Amino acid sequence: MVSLDKKTRRKQKIEIMIIENADDKLISFSKGCTGIYKKISELSTLCGGEILLIIFSPASKPYSFHHPTIEFVAKHFSNASQHLEDTTDALGNRKLSLVESSH
Repeated sequence: MVSLDKKTRRKQKIEIMIIENADDKLISFSKGCTGIYKKISELSTLCGGEILLIIFSPASKPYSFHHPTIEFVAKHFSNASQHLEDTTDALGNRKLSLVESSH
């Protein structure tokens, strides 16, 4: 028989701040990367998006996710018909690229 007065903990907001402990920081980074990789993989599959994501760990080790290939996405991004400085973020806000055009 199921009790109707069962109390469960719901998702709770946590304060976002720097993690001081090195081991905890690496564990959190690893879990976060796994979640991000899963979400961008889903986005790519559902929408057919071409994706290139590069993340540097706290130890400065690069991690990347790409679909279909790094070369394909980079070539598509640097296509002469789209200036690098005319890019937008996920919310549609215009962003300026750190890469200077050689035109």
